[in-house]
Amino acid sequence: MKLIYKSSKPREGALSGSLPKRERIAVPQQRKDTSLLRVDLLDSYRCFFKFKRSPFSIAPDPKFFFFSHSASEALNHLRYGIYEGLGFTMILGEPGTGKTMLSRYFLSKCGEDLRVTHISDPRLSPRELLLAVLESLGKPKLPQDELTERKLLQQLYDLLVLAYRGSKRVVLFLDEAQGLDFESLEGLRLLSNLEMETQKLVQIVLFGQTELEEKLKERRLRQFDQRILVRYHLLPLEIDEILPYIQHQLAVAKVDPFVEFTPQAINRIYELSKGLPRMVNVLCERAMMSAFVENTRKIDEQNVLEGWESLNGIKVLERRSI
Repeated sequence: MKLIYKSSKPREGALSGSLPKRERIAVPQQRKDTSLLRVDLLDSYRCFFKFKRSPFSIAPDPKFFFFSHSASEALNHLRYGIYEGLGFTMILGEPGTGKTMLSRYFLSKCGEDLRVTHISDPRLSPRELLLAVLESLGKPKLPQDELTERKLLQQLYDLLVLAYRGSKRVVLFLDEAQGLDFESLEGLRLLSNLEMETQKLVQIVLFGQTELEEKLKERRLRQFDQRILVRYHLLPLEIDEILPYIQHQLAVAKVDPFVEFTPQAINRIYELSKGLPRMVNVLCERAMMSAFVENTRKIDEQNVLEGWESLNGIKVLERRSI
């Protein structure tokens, strides 16, 4: 008999005093295809906790959006900037704070009064940006001899005026905006110049890491920086939001209601994740895997520590000799 999972010997730099030996689920020693073994284990894992969709996936599924204090404020700033027609809105945050989840949730809830172009790769030239917005507004691809920026800008202006007269707001979402170079930022500034007497014709939302704020302090970008009238810095979860967040994820995924994270596990998750939702998800997923191989639905601090160790090289469901 061999164990599905067994803690490794303490390594240099590992958490001190962690992980005494525990009983593990034993399985017969039998050779089989590794990929099939992995699928069998994951199926058993899902059946054990009675869920069909992972409660802690790092994919930005808007159904799992959690109204933390900071996420709620960010959503309010986003709505305000767009519906007040202020031109530029900027949402900043460290990696893993939930900027992409925020944008996906907003897009899933916005009405037919908004026509949104979502660009996930910011490395576009001003011409490519114009083409992307035109195509999102239903403009067919133009012949090569018509692809001058002046003609593209005029066609975009005409389409934006039509949208305005039809009570439609055109919105441009840009992810990873810290990757925009000077030329692209200048193109966005010129794009924001398209306006009527009372309103900007296109609303531009920048989602980026905090480096974007530093970039905008450059002297040559001062005109661009001055145009951003709505700004918000998305923060990690607070310690008293960790348990409600975990319970929310479990409820949305319809996990077995008897699954429980102990107070000690919650505190350790906050300590290790620093409140970053992405890291909370990863730790909870690994901790549940650890609990699964122990045949328990009560996730305690040691399960979290074992999950943390797995992020440093120990594969909870795969550490087994074939």
